[in-house]
Amino acid sequence: MTQRLHFLKVCFALLLLFPGKPWPASAQTPPARFGEIYGLIKEKNFFKARNIFNTDSAQLPTAYRCFVDAVLQNAFNKPAASDRKINILLTGNYALPDSLLLKLYRIKEDNAVKQYDYASAYTTLSTVLTNFQPLLTPEEIKDMQNSLKIWTALRDQPRQKVTIGGYNELKMQKDKAGLKNLPVTTGNDTLPFIFDTGANISTITESTAKRMRMKIIPAAIEVSTITGNTVKAELAVCSKFRLGNIDIENAVFLVLKDKELSFPQIGYQIHGILGFPVIEALREVQLTIDDYLIIPLKETAMPGASNLAIDGLTPLIYIDDMNFTFDTGADHTILYAAFYRQHKARIDKSYKLTKVSFGGAGGHTVLPGFKIKHTFTINGRSVPLTDISLLRDNISNETGYGNIGQDVIKQFGKMTINFDQMFIKLD
Repeated sequence: MTQRLHFLKVCFALLLLFPGKPWPASAQTPPARFGEIYGLIKEKNFFKARNIFNTDSAQLPTAYRCFVDAVLQNAFNKPAASDRKINILLTGNYALPDSLLLKLYRIKEDNAVKQYDYASAYTTLSTVLTNFQPLLTPEEIKDMQNSLKIWTALRDQPRQKVTIGGYNELKMQKDKAGLKNLPVTTGNDTLPFIFDTGANISTITESTAKRMRMKIIPAAIEVSTITGNTVKAELAVCSKFRLGNIDIENAVFLVLKDKELSFPQIGYQIHGILGFPVIEALREVQLTIDDYLIIPLKETAMPGASNLAIDGLTPLIYIDDMNFTFDTGADHTILYAAFYRQHKARIDKSYKLTKVSFGGAGGHTVLPGFKIKHTFTINGRSVPLTDISLLRDNISNETGYGNIGQDVIKQFGKMTINFDQMFIKLD
């Protein structure tokens, strides 16, 4: 296998926060401090943006202060609070540039997704396509039209609901690819599903969806893979499945053809993946080094600023003043071009340019890069890694400085991910 099975990077265009457009002459010129914060937001470094905003928010005019607050509440998984700020701006008499109004509507759509309000997501995205087309590129319009297919298909579906029946301690089993699986039960049928925080949406093969009697909804959507290719997909809604003594109702799955999740070279077929929308709804999960998943009855307390954020449906972790995606389904950490640019002098001096290969469903790709050593500092502890793949150039859908994988996580005895207080704690 290459870097990892990056079929999980089903990055919908609807979740992208694209760069702002030039300020219209009729709008108030944004203050310089806002420009600094907004630049960090566009880089998905919500952590640094939050730090500056917490210190200097009083220097911002009301409209810009409210705008940043809406973005950060969304990034730190408080969609209802974010919506309240957005509604203030959309109903008030504030002279925000159209590019920022567009951003607000995209965040409002994302808030609806996080609250499983697909009808609101549909209405919001329809408004964007109707009122903001002059600010959109043809590619963005195409992506949004693809997204609108999703919300059109789901707008009459009920919201996801999770009922936790008590303390859960579930043993995860590794499959042929070394990925961790949990038994998922519908009716009298039980199949192993990969547990992966890096999956933007839960995913299932067509044959498994039929076997588990899920409601398949034709959508003909295009889904991006990590390699930049696209595959066709439909949607499915599972009326109810059980994980330990947890009931998950009305969960949405992306449905791929069996071949897209098949790796015949090792005789390996994936049945399904439990992705972020299901995992986040559990509020807190603990993963142990001996492969147990624990869902506690009482949340863990964590003092200090949170080190976990969400870009759309992608978890981000803050390490050494850098933002990384965080993926429990990735065997190895991979570093992106932003990391290379920040450490260019050291890397060019110490390492030779080579080829880095990674991929999954939809194929694999080979790009110029390096194999390097690096030590992170996490929870006050040094975490050394060797033979890390570092890409020299930007790739499609990358976020931040890289993707943190199991080679970091397994150096600790237990990892706690809390989606309420928004922290990742490694012990």
